[in-house]
Amino acid sequence: MRARMPLPKFVILISMLVMTACLLPGMIPLDQGQEQETQGAMPVMEEDTATVLQILQSGEWIFLQALAEEEYTDEDYARPGTLTYTVSVTDDLPVYFVYGWCTVDEEILRQNLEHIRVSLSINGEPLEEEVIHNLSYTSPSSLACLDFGALITDWPAGEYRLEAVVTFDEQINDGLADFSAGDYVFVYNVTVAEPADGAEPPPSG
Repeated sequence: MRARMPLPKFVILISMLVMTACLLPGMIPLDQGQEQETQGAMPVMEEDTATVLQILQSGEWIFLQALAEEEYTDEDYARPGTLTYTVSVTDDLPVYFVYGWCTVDEEILRQNLEHIRVSLSINGEPLEEEVIHNLSYTSPSSLACLDFGALITDWPAGEYRLEAVVTFDEQINDGLADFSAGDYVFVYNVTVAEPADGAEPPPSG
């Protein structure tokens, strides 16, 4: 299925499980051979999976994509290429930066994942495994889904570029439609404004 659109928060409450890294070898390749220097302060990304689940289940969070000005069609999501989003973050709620994939059943999901590579990055630097959480669940329409997500808080004021690069190494089928091999790239140009006068700035992490 195409990159999953933001779903109502209650979806996360339905049969959410944590998938261990050993079930998905190589799904999130990290360039550990090169050290990249991050420019300026960075937001906080939660490492503890239990804390991520607790926050998601609380409903006190928002999809990064839900903050975007742009809207795209199903056809846009269904083909390789780049989709760009313009996002403003107010730091009111934790932000969930996520790529999700859904199929008609768990067996097809596992087969599809053998041919999908997901990489999440911020300002050109790949996110570390510790902050990317693989969460599986069943959607209200009984689809088997898996999220690759990072929960982000405490954004210092500034501009950020977040990317999800998803590579299909061959044509795959989610049980409903075919999807061509290639790179599906999602770029989020994020702006975090300075706090208003008298407001407490967020910690730099």
